[in-house]
Amino acid sequence: MISNEEIEAAVKTITPDLVALRRKLHQHPELAFEEHVTAEIVADELKKTGLEVRTGIAGTGVVGLLDGASAGRRIGVRADMDALPITERTGLPFASEVAGKMHACGHDVHTVIVLGVARVLSAMRGKLSGGVKLIFQPAEETLSGAAAMIEDGVLDNPAMDVILGFHNSPQMRTGLVGFHPVACMASSAAFDITLKGKGAHAAHPHTGIDALVGAAQLITALQTVISREIAPAISAVVTIGQIEGGVARNVIAEQVTLRGTARTLDPGAATQVETSVRRIAAGVCATLRLEHEITWKRQVPVLMNNASVLASVVASARNVLGTEHVIDVGAASMGSEDFAWFAERVPAAHLRIGSKIDGLDTAIHRDNYACNEDVIPIGVRVMTRAVLDLLAAKQ
Repeated sequence: MISNEEIEAAVKTITPDLVALRRKLHQHPELAFEEHVTAEIVADELKKTGLEVRTGIAGTGVVGLLDGASAGRRIGVRADMDALPITERTGLPFASEVAGKMHACGHDVHTVIVLGVARVLSAMRGKLSGGVKLIFQPAEETLSGAAAMIEDGVLDNPAMDVILGFHNSPQMRTGLVGFHPVACMASSAAFDITLKGKGAHAAHPHTGIDALVGAAQLITALQTVISREIAPAISAVVTIGQIEGGVARNVIAEQVTLRGTARTLDPGAATQVETSVRRIAAGVCATLRLEHEITWKRQVPVLMNNASVLASVVASARNVLGTEHVIDVGAASMGSEDFAWFAERVPAAHLRIGSKIDGLDTAIHRDNYACNEDVIPIGVRVMTRAVLDLLAAKQ
């Protein structure tokens, strides 16, 4: 049995290297499917640790494989690597050096935490039964990287018995770990609705068919999907975030496109929302003599924790940090996370790890995002303990 003291001593030794590497990654952010330098750094670090390394999965994805001294379960740990198209305004000495790009979500932190887990477990591999699969994923911010890696075979050869994920939380006190009992984050679908009418002079609207009037009525009507068709106890939201159409102030708009998202914490409600949006759009367009087209893309399912895996991971975190530092954060987020694709196929658990800097008002996806780097050794300790306990569990 590997003790917490052994883990803590190992993590203490490597923490300065991990912090320095995080700052290097932070200075050189890369967007979705552009993580070439990041992937090269990750692959080099894994090779130094003595792991089998596979690169080029879904373009820029990297996998490290670690085998213990004997056969057993295979536990996966996933980190995301991509940054956001945001101009950094933190004033940090290691702020982004790439104009218009920033690690504003902390994926640089996630990457080095999993690299840290790899280093600690590699040093202890002689005591391990089973193996670990360390997955470094591109394009989480576009909710497309996990599905691309899965399509490229990341779940196979070898398959995993369990997979773990996590996200830093700059609004949660550093030193705390949070979890959601069942659903963690919402499903997300992206849709476009194009309304097609007939152009005309603004002075003679009766000679045209106004797509903008149709768009206005449709936007209003779509709000009834949530307020009148989904049970109040079910969390769901339909948002129209973009409208594009018209050519001039004195021309009846011939075509308008609405772009939006639909999110829910209930898989059944996700299907109902799509059905309702399609029905309402057809009804409004029929009433106003408009033609229409709808494209609907399921981006991610609801991110759900597996009950037994979560129980094990929570117990591990409490073993490391103390019961009072591992909290049920209650209601799930209506944000989305493409780790859900992994969790849909492999028993999974997902944690939130506090990274708050006292006195700093920030959040993920803000240009002033910054995190307490103490989250790095805390994350390595918690995730290492969780992997070890899952490896030791009876199948």
